[in-house]
Amino acid sequence: MCTELDGLKRDAVQVFREVRNIRRSKDVSFDEDAELNGEKHKRIHAVLKHLLVGHEGKPCPAGDRPIVRLPQALR
Repeated sequence: MCTELDGLKRDAVQVFREVRNIRRSKDVSFDEDAELNGEKHKRIHAVLKHLLVGHEGKPCPAGDRPIVRLPQALR
């Protein structure tokens, strides 16, 4: 288990829920919608970056499945 990955996923889900609630509760402007999407993208990028290079430049071992595998010749 990777506590950092769990935290990043939790933060992403929280932001997604907040954005959805804001959009449902009021009519948002284009600028506000772009800002909300930017927050979602930041959280997604943080999770992906951690999965790809989050452990001293190596993929996170706690991911659902290996994202990057070494070629057979290098194993």
